[in-house]
Amino acid sequence: MTVTPHPALPRQKHVPERTCVACRRKRPQAEFRRVTRVGGVWTVQEGDRTGRGAYVCADTPACWQEKRLRRAFGAQAPQVAAQLAGPTPSPISMDQPMTT
Repeated sequence: MTVTPHPALPRQKHVPERTCVACRRKRPQAEFRRVTRVGGVWTVQEGDRTGRGAYVCADTPACWQEKRLRRAFGAQAPQVAAQLAGPTPSPISMDQPMTT
């Protein structure tokens, strides 16, 4: 016997959740900034999601403090804190011509 879903109930889309390494709060993945480790160096990258990653709340500057980032990033916490507090880089559009 197969069970068919009720046609009146809308199907909910799966929303991936992640945990902030600073405050340990779970939220939808879209509400975080991702810090990626490539070649042993932690950097805040927009877009490309390769390498080992960690998530930090995007809208909570208290989570960007060096002291709260030490557990996850160790000696590189000051550099990660500076990157998070700095201006957010705009993503590169494929429509714009590249300049050299």
